[in-house]
Amino acid sequence: MSLLNEYSYIWEEDRDKYVLVTDELGESIFYINGKEIMFFLIEDDMLDTLIINKMLENGNRIYKSIEELQASLT
Repeated sequence: MSLLNEYSYIWEEDRDKYVLVTDELGESIFYINGKEIMFFLIEDDMLDTLIINKMLENGNRIYKSIEELQASLT
């Protein structure tokens, strides 16, 4: 659980910078820095699932495609 807490900034103070894209492949985490979009990779599948669940519980934005995310930044 303490490892999960290390990532709490994703769904707490930086919630507007970390978003989810949900498509046919599942959920992916992206980091937004101005108009730049970066994929946020977590190599531990269990931890990735826990972080995504926390993001969903705490209201991080969800997009249906990377194109929708890109369009929201223009």
